[in-house]
Amino acid sequence: MTMQRRTDPESQGDPPILGRCAPGFEAVRAAFETNLLVGDDLGASVTIYRNGRPVVDLTGGYAVSGAPYPHDALHVLYSATKGVTNLCLMLLRETGRLDLDARVAEYWPDFARNGKEAITVRQLLSHQAGLTGFTVPVGIRDLADWNRIAGLLAAATPFWPPGTAHGYHALTFGFLAGELIRRVSGKTVSAFLKDEFTDPLGLDVFIGLPPDLAGRVALLFDAPAHAELGGALATALCDTQSLTYNAFTNPPIDTDIFNDPHVWEMEIPSAGGIASARGLAALYATATDGPMRRFSPRTIDDFRRQCVFGPDLILTEQPTRFGAGFMLPSSREPMLSAHSFGHNGRGGSLAFADPENGIAFAYLGNRCLHDPTPHSRLWRLLTALRDAL
Repeated sequence: MTMQRRTDPESQGDPPILGRCAPGFEAVRAAFETNLLVGDDLGASVTIYRNGRPVVDLTGGYAVSGAPYPHDALHVLYSATKGVTNLCLMLLRETGRLDLDARVAEYWPDFARNGKEAITVRQLLSHQAGLTGFTVPVGIRDLADWNRIAGLLAAATPFWPPGTAHGYHALTFGFLAGELIRRVSGKTVSAFLKDEFTDPLGLDVFIGLPPDLAGRVALLFDAPAHAELGGALATALCDTQSLTYNAFTNPPIDTDIFNDPHVWEMEIPSAGGIASARGLAALYATATDGPMRRFSPRTIDDFRRQCVFGPDLILTEQPTRFGAGFMLPSSREPMLSAHSFGHNGRGGSLAFADPENGIAFAYLGNRCLHDPTPHSRLWRLLTALRDAL
């Protein structure tokens, strides 16, 4: 989409900032303000919980229209949605209904076809299953037909022998994980999230947005990319025979599509989540000590145990590190400490929990930067948070 205002912060004066910081976290506010002043952000939100209570809750800058960024803004999460879906799976593990080392086919019998019979839940969630895309044309509206998409994945043949390599399941992850949730709980991802987290805790986190909330969603825009960064990925995206091209273009994952209110209403549990930074941080706070805690250390450790680390067949030059579904800290995604786990999203969003430090963190913004992470805006925020601790 075309921006309707200049991104030069000097043209608007000091960007407005709303919200609060607890004593001791003033450096986070300063870092957030710097991101806006230098133009790394146009409009953004950051929320940090410590031991189940908010210590930072800030929104600042401008919407694409040029209006001040609203403090109750909702954001398209892109792949940060995967973390939301994975927290639903964690709850199934916590309550004894899901075993990460069981075969997927034990929960989803139709899955046991075409070389997928032995794939475990842990392998599926750590992007080792080789099911990174579809072999028939799929449009964005086709994703609303859950049974068809699940059927395509159940019948699919992996692109590589499962367990021998890993490659980012950009879109298919959510449907694979979501079908597990449906088979185990009898509920869709959207219903499970609503019943177990959103309604009990009063969170603005959705996979399938209620239409009456569409007016709160902040539209996104694409910031210019740096030509020298992400070259191998860009080349792979132009190769119509590559797995990368297939994973990201069938259907296409881009800003114009995910700025469509009709897409916000769809259940796309890999990329279509909608949330406020406050709601997303509070969701991750269920994995830290405090009044919102839902998970035992045993369950957390089961999910954040490293499964893969190294070359990614889809993201090419960007090595990735995953536990069971969650991204783990690496030079590509630093997070807070070695104990953190969470997920980033297309354009630069990030959410994670760090139980040892009692921290749950969520950063979301409207300026999508598609260069490989980490970005300077996140470095500033995370450095300030480490200093505050």
